Amino acid sequence: MALTYASFWRRLGAILLDGLIISIINGLFGAIVGVIFGQTDTASWINQLLSMIVGISYYVYFIGNRGQTPGKMVLKIKVVKIGTEETVGYGGAFMREVVGKFLSGISLGLGYFWSIWDHDKQTWHDKIAKTVVVKV
Repeated sequence: MALTYASFWRRLGAILLDGLIISIINGLFGAIVGVIFGQTDTASWINQLLSMIVGISYYVYFIGNRGQTPGKMVLKIKVVKIGTEETVGYGGAFMREVVGKFLSGISLGLGYFWSIWDHDKQTWHDKIAKTVVVKV
């Protein structure tokens, strides 16, 4: 069966949904930290650290485990290895979601937009991790 690559817009929708979920989680943690530490510098850096841990853990867990975050599930798309159509595992997910997305983002987001004109609709983080995002 031929793969149908996910469009830029479907991928963007998944990112927005995942961002909303992560924001809610971070808001809950922020409220808890605020109750414990008040409005202090300590609370601020704890919130920043927790936000980073939540974001990384969320993406690495879901992409590594099933190839889909909740946002991708809703929009019926999945990250798979090129050629095998398997999930990338946790190491591959870390490479894609942390290292690859960092590189996609520091170039003024060009790595994310790359999928608009790429033949296989790959972003830079897809190319780095040897993945594609497909419709399921």
